[in-house]
Amino acid sequence: MFDVVCSAVIGGIVLFMLVGFNSTIVEKAGTQTVKVMTQSNLTEVTSILEYEFRKMGYRVLGGFDSSIMYADSNKIRFIGDFRNQENIDTVIYYFDITKPSGKRNLNTHILYRTYIPKGSTPTTQSINLGITQFRLSYYKMLDTILTANPIPQPSQIKVLKIALNVESTEPYKETTMPYLKLNPGVYWERTIRPKNLK
Repeated sequence: MFDVVCSAVIGGIVLFMLVGFNSTIVEKAGTQTVKVMTQSNLTEVTSILEYEFRKMGYRVLGGFDSSIMYADSNKIRFIGDFRNQENIDTVIYYFDITKPSGKRNLNTHILYRTYIPKGSTPTTQSINLGITQFRLSYYKMLDTILTANPIPQPSQIKVLKIALNVESTEPYKETTMPYLKLNPGVYWERTIRPKNLK
């Protein structure tokens, strides 16, 4: 009888350990999946930003004091030939920190990208991929930061820095505390010196 009881106890302990181990594996797998999705969202956003920021001023010749028309910490308007069609088009990026994204992660907001082709109708794209922070900084040629917001003379800008945070739009784990959810995040920062910036 004693052996049966001991066997049952040991079997119960082993079963409990297996259940706990399986739960841990499932949770880790879910967390990893959410992190990969967050990293993928970051890559998608930054590839668009880097391409267009590096092309600002491309084929802009005379008639403009600067290829950057407006610049502040969360909005920028600049021009260039982004489609290689020898037309000077306009791009505007604006991060709206007041409007919620509509995702379950309430920290996320929308980055708007407006594209204005020369002589055509503007189109606005909502980049809603879990961005929680988006900040632009501007520098002169010798990396002297421009602190005014907005920048009164955009022609002084020779270097730009983009910094953003991206979190998962869905929590990977609910906690026992209401409204407290865990969202893995990624920070990205890039300094860009557009070679055609005038």
